[in-house]
Amino acid sequence: MRRLIQITLTALAVLIAPSLNSLSSLGHAAPLPSSAAPTSYVTDWAHLLPAGLYDFIPAEGMTASDWADPEFQEKILAAERKIRPELDKAMIMLPGYMVPLVYEGLDVFEFLLVPSAGQCIHVPPPPVNQTIYVALEAPTRMRTYGEPVIVQGQVRTLGAVTEYAETGYRIIADEVIDFSFDELEARTSSIEAKIE
Repeated sequence: MRRLIQITLTALAVLIAPSLNSLSSLGHAAPLPSSAAPTSYVTDWAHLLPAGLYDFIPAEGMTASDWADPEFQEKILAAERKIRPELDKAMIMLPGYMVPLVYEGLDVFEFLLVPSAGQCIHVPPPPVNQTIYVALEAPTRMRTYGEPVIVQGQVRTLGAVTEYAETGYRIIADEVIDFSFDELEARTSSIEAKIE
């Protein structure tokens, strides 16, 4: 039953993410400006998804028979594990929510970065390709599960298995800051200016 709930949440995320994200369309990651050289940047959760990842989902939506079809469910499970190997060593600046893994008091040394509040805590974890293990050289302040952060650093395509979830990516973080729309917009604009 838990697995069916996770598959349902994954499919719902796939269907509603485009409406929340102006940089991508269903199943198609927003393109990086160049190959994933160290100067390329990931600035959106959609960048982590391979192009055409969910093309098997009917454009008119899913039916009860789709959900009941074991082959369809296997396609969903396989899709959520696919990553983009070409992003290895790309720079990343991504907003998300902290799920602390290694901490001492209020100092956090390792955490999961997830796209929505409460994932891995109150609901099943997000797909592997939407869960990121973050390692820090210096600790950051612990945030509650509802406090978003912005993480900046280098992404690696090495997964990790933790007590809460399996991840498809890692970030060697240079910086973890509190989220604000102004800060996110300023940093994204700065990155886009560097790319052009």
